[in-house]
Amino acid sequence: MHGHYLSGGFNTTNNEGADILSMWWYSRNLRIFNNILKTRFSSEDRIMILFGNGHIPILKHCFQSSPEFEVVELKALLK
Repeated sequence: MHGHYLSGGFNTTNNEGADILSMWWYSRNLRIFNNILKTRFSSEDRIMILFGNGHIPILKHCFQSSPEFEVVELKALLK
């Protein structure tokens, strides 16, 4: 869902577009994930994260990669 970041100014011959995108966009999402980790919660707590669709792929990857979390899609809870 972040394809629009991969067009336009991204395509540069000296990789400046890739460097700027990786430093800015990925860092922004890692900072969001880190702020969530700073929240005090127990292993029994459930948390719900609401973010724009462009953030979800990276945040979901962070949560799925962390052994501290089990990702459960909202649609699975609504059945």
